[in-house]
Amino acid sequence: MYTKETIKPWTINVMAFFVFFILSLTTVDAQNVIEKTIQSDGIASISINGNDIFKISVATSETDKIKVTSTLDGEYQNDFQIVVKEEKSILKLSLEHVSLEEIPDDKRNAHKVIAATLHIEIPDSLNVNILSDIGSVNLLGTFNALNVELSRGQCHIKGKVKTATVNTLDGNIHVSTNSATIEANSNHGEIELDEFSNTISNWTLTSIHGDITVINS
Repeated sequence: MYTKETIKPWTINVMAFFVFFILSLTTVDAQNVIEKTIQSDGIASISINGNDIFKISVATSETDKIKVTSTLDGEYQNDFQIVVKEEKSILKLSLEHVSLEEIPDDKRNAHKVIAATLHIEIPDSLNVNILSDIGSVNLLGTFNALNVELSRGQCHIKGKVKTATVNTLDGNIHVSTNSATIEANSNHGEIELDEFSNTISNWTLTSIHGDITVINS
């Protein structure tokens, strides 16, 4: 039996290491991470129903594949999943309850029982449509057309588009681009717009309570 006198300092360090290692494994195992890779042939648009997803990010590159990575964490993480459906030229994604287990009435909304994030890597110059009640959105790359509708989340865009429409209720809108003709309106927020010599792209930015910032970069 160990006593305070018999436990050496190095023994304590080893024990602490193993405790930390076990806790680290537990933390990794606690998350439900799913990755899917899809050929982009014939896909012209990405449509995301982001309700109950806290964070949504989309990045473009010179690729012919679409990679979807979702992370779910929480008590009911195994009862939900990011479902991917292809309909004609549109790839649709949404968070759905996929198990037969019933969720208590006081936890009907998915964000009350899980923390969900979604990251997508897509080819350049696709159309992207995102709708979310609680989610914040980060977009990076080259897009054809963007349409973003957010209630509580913020929207950050860095890159190029032909046309973009962004509407938020409470969240700020931040854009960094090198081409813009801008129509911006915020009922209760501040607006800061850089000037652009290249005005090929058209941006329509609207918020009720959020600030709007557009930077020439």
